[in-house]
Order: sequence, then C-alpha cells, then structure tokens
Amino acid sequence: MKTLEFLRWLGVEVPRWIHNELQHADDTLQASFEHALATARELMTFCRRLEVPFGLNVESVSIRREEIEAAVDLAARLRSELCR
Repeated sequence: MKTLEFLRWLGVEVPRWIHNELQHADDTLQASFEHALATARELMTFCRRLEVPFGLNVESVSIRREEIEAAVDLAARLRSELCR
C-alpha cells in the first residue's frame, strides 16, 4: 500500500475500486500483478482488433525486492504474449 500511496503522490490516478480491492486483498502484490496483467491484455486485444500499433512499458517504482521481481515477471509474461 505504501507503493500505491507513492504512485498517488506522483500524480498517478488509481481508480477508487482498484484501490479498495488492493487495500482489502490478502496478497496486495498478487492482486496488483493480476490487475496489471488483465489491463495489458485488454489493451493488446483492443489494439490488435483495431490493427493499431502499440507498445507496453513495465517498470517498478519500488525499492522492495518482491515488487521489482513482480515487475520483471510481468514483463516476461507480456513479452511472451506480444510475440503471439
């Protein structure tokens, strides 16, 4: 939740319903990972349907090892889906 607050401080607007889901999740990092993966997949599907070029960027703004590793895992998962 500290990372989410940091993102809000940076000016990133997180929808209230996502904030609430993350706040009440048993595993906040896993819930965040799943939201990011689902959002990226939705964007890829939309762009492919419209035949619009797109790109994705995955970064961690955290210094926590677990969050950095999750960002690396997310990038790897999306890379494999981009190559389909």
